[in-house]
Amino acid sequence: MWALLVQLISYMALVDLGMTSAVARLLVDHKDDRANGSYGSLLKASFLVSAAQGFLVLLLLFFAAPGVASLMKIPTEQAPDFILLLQIQGVITAFMYLSRPLNLILYAHQRMDLQTYLEIFNLVASLGLLILFLNGGNGIFSFVYANILTALIGPIYLFWSCKRLGLFPGGGEWGFVTRKQFREVFSYGYQIFLFNLGCQLQFASQTIVISRALGLESAAIWAVGTKMFNLIFPLMIRPYGAALPGLYEMVARGEMQQLKDRFRSIVQLTASLGAFLGGSFVLCNGLFIGIWTSGRILWPSLNDSLMAVWLLILSMQTTHCTFVNVTKRFGAMSYVLLAEGCCFILLALTFGNRWGIPSVVACSILCTFLFSYQYGLRRSCLFFHSSLKTIAIDWVKPSLRLATVYTLVVVSVCLCSAELEPFWRLVVHAIIVGTVGIGLFFRLGFPPELLSVVETRLPNVAVQLLSAMIRTKPLRSGSNLQ
Repeated sequence: MWALLVQLISYMALVDLGMTSAVARLLVDHKDDRANGSYGSLLKASFLVSAAQGFLVLLLLFFAAPGVASLMKIPTEQAPDFILLLQIQGVITAFMYLSRPLNLILYAHQRMDLQTYLEIFNLVASLGLLILFLNGGNGIFSFVYANILTALIGPIYLFWSCKRLGLFPGGGEWGFVTRKQFREVFSYGYQIFLFNLGCQLQFASQTIVISRALGLESAAIWAVGTKMFNLIFPLMIRPYGAALPGLYEMVARGEMQQLKDRFRSIVQLTASLGAFLGGSFVLCNGLFIGIWTSGRILWPSLNDSLMAVWLLILSMQTTHCTFVNVTKRFGAMSYVLLAEGCCFILLALTFGNRWGIPSVVACSILCTFLFSYQYGLRRSCLFFHSSLKTIAIDWVKPSLRLATVYTLVVVSVCLCSAELEPFWRLVVHAIIVGTVGIGLFFRLGFPPELLSVVETRLPNVAVQLLSAMIRTKPLRSGSNLQ
């Protein structure tokens, strides 16, 4: 029930209407020139809009909760708890909207490291509080109690970080919120809203579809079986997310060749991460679920294999699809994603009843490949004036080589360890991931040109080790590198 509730709450992100991403992108264009007031006025507009969005989320979840429980066919005896949980989580979500502009300030100034520290703290604190509340006999309400405490700490830390770094506009730099500025933000935000809606339909509908087609028990199995997938997917796209503010600046400054070189490296890195993490997922996920649940949940290896294929396609789709946000040239991308999401839901509901969870994943693979991946590739080809073969194959050729070699390793290891006990089999697979898998990733999939970017932030020993793994010489030689 909690898994279903969390996915329903994720749809509240659509209330944002793309405003957060729009302001984040526009802040990068104005952060270097605060004197004219554009930077400060954008922040003012962001705080006002965030407050209104939080209030709207609160109203929607508070009054729609009973109807949602009925629509999702929640059993009568569980409906009161479901409604109360949804309303409490709605209050938490509404409150968190108020701190969004603080995150945007750090993001525009490329201080995602501070956001990462907060995410790590929230993860550890939430887990500790969850265990504490569960041991205290609070049942499923332990989740919301843990969320309440972490939600109160986050805004304090974000405000202190922005203040300490001097990222707020100074006196006389706040400017005035104008109608023209609102129109610019809303126009750009509208495109992002449609974009996010399509992504939401495609990437956050599986639990709802499975719950509707196969029941709550199957939805619970899906939630447990994909827990690891939901952890590694953000890990896969994190380097690209960290690179986005830098790509924004290159567009703003007209550095097109540097933009192309950096984007090509990020595309290869993300695709290589998809290949490595997908193979590792196949090796470890099913065994981990069996041990974690003491065999109560059966998660076939077919599901893991299909999820790995989807992850690889997503690793190549994500960079090209979201690049339209870098260029601010959306074209028909938002509508392609909407069509993809609607097609997925229709196909998954049609085939899910007959062939279960594997058919739902297969529908995701098919829709992602045929819709957004194809269109995203063509948009990148058009922007960089390159052929489809160059963008689709040549840019990711090392990643495809890694995927091929690692697949052979995964199949061999699975066959050779088939007779071992599940625990020891998982240990062997984890060792293979940590040695062979990581070695292949750096040797075959890591772009050597990115070494010059990361080596200034790593200790000398780490730079030398990384250079040896990717077979290139470090550039650090006492000179300052950007």
